[in-house]
Amino acid sequence: MSQQQKNKKPALIATSIGVIVAVVAGLYFASLQSTPTIEPTSLPEEAETLKAVGIAKAYVGSSPTFSFDGISDSLDMMIVNVLESYPVQYQIEFEFDSAHSGYGNRDGQMLAQVITPHKMSIIVSEGQVISAVTDDTWDELNHQYVLKKLPSGDKPVQTFDGTVVDYDTLLKAINSRGLGAELVEKLEDSIFSVSATVVSVGGIEIQVFEFASEQDALSASQTVSEDGTEIGLSVIRWMDVPHFYTQGNLIVLYVGQNPEILNLLDSLFGNQFAGM
Repeated sequence: MSQQQKNKKPALIATSIGVIVAVVAGLYFASLQSTPTIEPTSLPEEAETLKAVGIAKAYVGSSPTFSFDGISDSLDMMIVNVLESYPVQYQIEFEFDSAHSGYGNRDGQMLAQVITPHKMSIIVSEGQVISAVTDDTWDELNHQYVLKKLPSGDKPVQTFDGTVVDYDTLLKAINSRGLGAELVEKLEDSIFSVSATVVSVGGIEIQVFEFASEQDALSASQTVSEDGTEIGLSVIRWMDVPHFYTQGNLIVLYVGQNPEILNLLDSLFGNQFAGM
């Protein structure tokens, strides 16, 4: 064997390994709808990355939210990041659609039948899923909402000992909790006979409907179905879970599932009168 042929042999072996890894990776990712972004790595690191991806994908299928009503054809892996940590952590993100609103196992709950897009971020370390969070909102491993503290407002906190009965007292009550409340917009075309005032509370929007009297607000509240999906003769398909509250001249609507917002509204208005 010539010296030139000997020199070619390691190059041929390296090329063969590269081709095998590329074929394996291609077959593995063929079941997903898009090509994920993976940081370039050496061959051993790439094998570990592929192993982590397999663990993450298997977990998505068994996760509470996806296993309840996830649409299989919608599952799509978006990105893979190798985090600078020890032990090494792999962050894998998936997108998928659910057939209903909400998160986790929702057996026995009243659900809005609406196609709901989700993004799940999974972290794998040492062969195990150590974190899985959907939409930055739902902790799949612990079956609970991710607890986030609403940001405080910049205005000085003022004491409010009264009862929320109108728009002004609502803002004062929110401010007394150290939360920022800002007017976003007014919607003349609303679900009730009065305009809707959209207010951002710590970056989360609620709709406030102020009526001429408490009786008018009460009459309007009686047109809302128990689950909040019908108002008078109109059927509403919400993008998330609706929550209706009333007190004094107000009806307040929050569409979402942030636990801090729900706790705030419960403390100001008592239990919701309609919603899921």
